[in-house]
Amino acid sequence: MINNKMTRGVSAGALAAVLSACGHLPIAEPAFEAMADKRAGLPSDWTIGQMTGDTTAIVADYSVFQDAQLIAYVQEALENNRTLRAAIESVRQSEAALQSTRSGLWPSLGASLGVNATQVDGVTGDLAASPPIFPRAASSFSDERYSFRLTGAYNLDIMGSLSASIQASAAGLRSSEAVYEQARRQIAAQVARSYFAVIEQRLQLDLDRQSLDRQRQTFRITQTRFDAGSIARDELVLGESRLAIAEDSILATEASLRAAVRALETSLGRFPQNKLSIQGALPEPPATPPLGLPELTVRSRPDVVAAELNMIQTFANTRIQELAPWPQLTANVGVSLQNSGLSTDNLFSLDGLAYTIGASLAQTIFDGGAIDARIKIANSQERAALERYGQTVINAYSEIVGAIDQFETLGSRNVALQKASDAAQEVLRLGELKYQEGSESLLNLFTVRDSAEAAQANLIANRRARLDQWIVLHTALGGDPTRATSLATAANTADGAKTQ
Repeated sequence: MINNKMTRGVSAGALAAVLSACGHLPIAEPAFEAMADKRAGLPSDWTIGQMTGDTTAIVADYSVFQDAQLIAYVQEALENNRTLRAAIESVRQSEAALQSTRSGLWPSLGASLGVNATQVDGVTGDLAASPPIFPRAASSFSDERYSFRLTGAYNLDIMGSLSASIQASAAGLRSSEAVYEQARRQIAAQVARSYFAVIEQRLQLDLDRQSLDRQRQTFRITQTRFDAGSIARDELVLGESRLAIAEDSILATEASLRAAVRALETSLGRFPQNKLSIQGALPEPPATPPLGLPELTVRSRPDVVAAELNMIQTFANTRIQELAPWPQLTANVGVSLQNSGLSTDNLFSLDGLAYTIGASLAQTIFDGGAIDARIKIANSQERAALERYGQTVINAYSEIVGAIDQFETLGSRNVALQKASDAAQEVLRLGELKYQEGSESLLNLFTVRDSAEAAQANLIANRRARLDQWIVLHTALGGDPTRATSLATAANTADGAKTQ
């Protein structure tokens, strides 16, 4: 038993020299330099959105439509969608992985308590007698021994491999948070688009029903004229055909409406049963964001944020592999206590407490090239991650520019389609008056009516397309760019403080 003694594996002076080299390595700095090359040609004053995980921010994004029913559906989807529930588990797994890695920063402590009992039975009798006398129990001896053991250890991260592992795990966690954030925004966008699709189909159904009413009214006039002998049978058959076509359009639009409702119910996490009652209207979309905004908001997109964090994680993992060929210097501080006796007296006494401190230097001499192969794999993963990151930035920029262009185009088309619809409605009104007076043929009336109804249908479809495109643009910008913060730099993330 060692009583209050310290066994030193290295001297205090040597240990201080070793610890002076300890610290966080600038793992993220090369990552930022490499990523900057992939962003060449774009402005340096980008912004990066915070992945807060706050559902109220996403719900508030859709309050611009002033539709309480839509906001309620977005909130419901963010709470109940099964895809999101599965995605959040990935974040929790990353949190647990980071917690496991960070556990190396703390000392380990263990204790055990035991008792052993031994019993020996004595025997009597004469085995040499004829016949022998069988043995029988005569006495017993019992021995009980108690033990208590306490151990503790702490390994110092001298070479920085633990720091690199923590930074890799932290970057992985933030990356999974960004992926989850992107999934939430996509679900919210999907709900909004499905909601507007239901409204569009309902408006189209109203338009089809109006068309059917007009076809019925026209057919009554046609039937009356045919019975009076003022028109030929071909006009009557034409009227019957157009009436059947109008009835078929209603059946098709009703099916599309039911499909749109089921899609919305699925997005909400409900079983699709066509039980939703949508009463809203198609609102006017918000204004186009200011020109020049794409360059300033690319990095507020969750996919770009995730790609950058993946780069930091990749560079940290490479650093871990690059440390493997070097001599591994480790230092540890430990404490141990082991007491045992025939009684519990002084079982928990600290008189036998021993402290140890030591250091070791180890290096792999030959491993058949395994370490070198792992370094090559890590470097290849770095290059692949860099290329994926560069393509992610290009795709993000392209989506933003394309979304803005398409949104503005749909806005210009809406003006033209509104004029066309108004003119077609006036032509239809005049055509129906002429037909009732007998100065317009039925075929010409149907031609004018088809044109007017098509113009109305196109206007409704374009209004819904503008709303869809605003949602696409909003998603492409990564949400509300006004909530973005300053660009992260190598200086404030190299030591791992911002990524842990």
